[in-house]
Amino acid sequence: MSRRESAAQDHSKISLNEACNILNITQATGKNWVRLGKIKPIAEKELLFLKSDIEALALSKKSPQKKDNKSLILRGRELYVNYVDRNSPNHAVLELLVGSFKGTKNALTALLGESAIELLVSKGLIKTSIKRKFFAAFLEGKLDLGAYAWLINDLKGAISERFLLNHAKSLPDFFLSYVPYEDTLGLIYLTLMEVSSRRDNGRYYTPQYLTDSVVSSLDIKKGRTFLDPSCGSGNFLIRLLKRGALISDLYGCDLDSFSVTLARINFALCASIADKEFLTAHILKCDAILKQHSIKADVILGNPPWGRCESGALVKRYSKILTTALKSRPCFADLFVERSLQMLKEGGVMHFVLPEALLNVNSHKDVRNLISENSEVLAVNYLGEVFHAVQCPSVILTLRKTSQKKDVEKTLVTKPTGFYEILRKRDKDDFNFKVTDEEYHLLEKIDNLPHCVKLKDHADFALGIVTGSNEGLLFNQPQKDLEGVLRGADIEAFSIKEPQTYLKFDKERFQQTAPLEFYRSSIKIVYRFIARFPICAVDTKGYLTLNSANVLIPRIESVSPFYLCAVLNSKIMRFYFEKRFHTLKVLKSQLEQVPLPIACEETQLRIENLVKELEQKPKDLELLQKLNTLIAKIYGLSDSEYQLFCV
Repeated sequence: MSRRESAAQDHSKISLNEACNILNITQATGKNWVRLGKIKPIAEKELLFLKSDIEALALSKKSPQKKDNKSLILRGRELYVNYVDRNSPNHAVLELLVGSFKGTKNALTALLGESAIELLVSKGLIKTSIKRKFFAAFLEGKLDLGAYAWLINDLKGAISERFLLNHAKSLPDFFLSYVPYEDTLGLIYLTLMEVSSRRDNGRYYTPQYLTDSVVSSLDIKKGRTFLDPSCGSGNFLIRLLKRGALISDLYGCDLDSFSVTLARINFALCASIADKEFLTAHILKCDAILKQHSIKADVILGNPPWGRCESGALVKRYSKILTTALKSRPCFADLFVERSLQMLKEGGVMHFVLPEALLNVNSHKDVRNLISENSEVLAVNYLGEVFHAVQCPSVILTLRKTSQKKDVEKTLVTKPTGFYEILRKRDKDDFNFKVTDEEYHLLEKIDNLPHCVKLKDHADFALGIVTGSNEGLLFNQPQKDLEGVLRGADIEAFSIKEPQTYLKFDKERFQQTAPLEFYRSSIKIVYRFIARFPICAVDTKGYLTLNSANVLIPRIESVSPFYLCAVLNSKIMRFYFEKRFHTLKVLKSQLEQVPLPIACEETQLRIENLVKELEQKPKDLELLQKLNTLIAKIYGLSDSEYQLFCV
């Protein structure tokens, strides 16, 4: 191609449709990009563009599409980009809406009203010659919504039309496309809600890919009823519709008026239905925990709130029907699990997204007991941290309500690394599903070894110093009258780094401290507090420790601190902690219950010498291999068992 031909092509004009094809976006997204100024036409009326500009944008790494699909924070509000498909044409309009949002309930109502009508028009359920400002036209009586008018009136509620009209007229021009089974209204609503209010209530909205994952394993057939007791704007229910469920078999509840109306509008959009009696019967505004439902559901699913109930009056009402409410601040996740087991038919299935803590934290023990007594665990899917800006590992827990307990039950466990089945020949109160049957039997063997002792009542424990305020108490340079103090980061397996933090011990100035004699002990074990398994070393210098480094002084005649340090640092102890406890802190209560084998004097001496060598060479792989092999033999493990925890 000649330079003249290239130049001519660079200045050629193309239509919006051609530009969108080059950018691989829909025309709806293209129109929104024009309004946002992301692409600029050379002729406004005809929407013509320079081809060279569009091609340059398509090749650029700073493509607006890529930028918009990242987490967006504007004016303190977040865009949950994963809530709907990342390729949705409706993502592009969110920046415009968030940027223009006034932050009041009236403004939110006007925006949701406009959005709902736009979607009804886009779907073809409402015919009109009006092109923009639909909600304003509706308020002024210029737009007839027909059978769907009651839904928009419900959204409007008791707010004065005069107040809403000003907001409706000041809305920016935007265009939403109806995307089948997409919760576009939910995306707009949750984006504009204050982040703090969502989290304070423990409400974490479920991204679409996770919603699809939850509903994908459910058996859908005519007459099988589904209930989401905290349905929000109905995202789980409309994804069930996508899978082929009948709308007549779907039910939802929520306390939030906006959410309930949005869920009803979503039903109207997905099924082209406007019948008020039907929609209000299937999507209820109520507290699902207190509501006396007329249906017994085959499946109860969703993502219930995870926060704690702070209302004493509400807890009192809940406690009349739920045993998990018999505490001052019960967790909503526990309450919804118990209530769902009550509402299900015999043989019905509960399928919830829940905090992983429900399976292993002591505060959820009551609900685990209820699960054991009233159901069987069909599946556990470990998700990790899946909610935007929320650090809380999650699971999909699937239960079948049953009063008949089988001798052998199977639980399907899914993790990011794969899946396996558990034969439930375990204690009914054992919810440690991260452990395979093989690993479980190894843990049982370790726990039941006859020649073991435990540290409970055989050791002194001391917490590190809590200064209360490090300023003026901790220093980075040595000074007169100051001494080095250990942090957790100064402790490695078998060795202690020279402290880089200094203080003067003055008990009266500290917020919390153990008796000084514990720190000054002539020989003690120091260990990291923040860790998934013990990382410890023997201290013979009488160091002080800060609260990230705790102290253990063994009181077992036949066990030296060096030998105990070796066992705690061993691969088998790492395996034990990771499989048994699943925590990010090494707690006194955990250390007190681990089984510690008592080796003969000769073996202990060999191990003690290895530990002293490792103090000087803590990374020596040969020494570490010798040590771990010796400890495995003391625990009586076979070669295959040793390989299991060495993986």
